[in-house]
Amino acid sequence: MKYLVFYLPLLTFIWGCTNTSIKTDTQSISETQRQREVCLDWYGYRIDTEKAINDLNLKIETESELMTYCDFFKNVADTK
Repeated sequence: MKYLVFYLPLLTFIWGCTNTSIKTDTQSISETQRQREVCLDWYGYRIDTEKAINDLNLKIETESELMTYCDFFKNVADTK
């Protein structure tokens, strides 16, 4: 019984830490995926430069700066 009292809070703590870290990783992946999709839409001429900058919430003004930002996403494999 002594061991149960010791291990129960420990297991609860470990479960809580593991559960929290998984949720954080999933949110950052989905934000990265959204940014990638906006950049690919811009590369495919589906949206214009101004809309892409607004959708990505960037503080840039020129197309060349957007191209530099989106170069990262051009060759990244789709995660889904």
